[in-house]
Amino acid sequence: MRLSHKEVASIKSAFSVVLADHPYELYLFGSRVDDNKKGGDIDLLVVVSTAQKSSVADQKTVIRKKIFESIPEQKIDITVATPEELRSDDFLVSIMEYAIKF
Repeated sequence: MRLSHKEVASIKSAFSVVLADHPYELYLFGSRVDDNKKGGDIDLLVVVSTAQKSSVADQKTVIRKKIFESIPEQKIDITVATPEELRSDDFLVSIMEYAIKF
């Protein structure tokens, strides 16, 4: 995984603060999971219940701002999905093969 300990801690902390009232699972996917690649944005997948998906999706900007309180700004993509979508969406199925759970 090509994230520093500080970056991982900042990401985890931001999600736990902003989504304190929402049960969720958080994953890193994309180029940052491969130690042999360079560059790339930080791709995050947050898995929540269907009932909470819209509410959590609305918090993505707040989460990014919270992360950037601790680390320099960079491109962070946050995908919000449900457990059902992890089984039925081809893109999500493919990323889960290599995703790293935080």
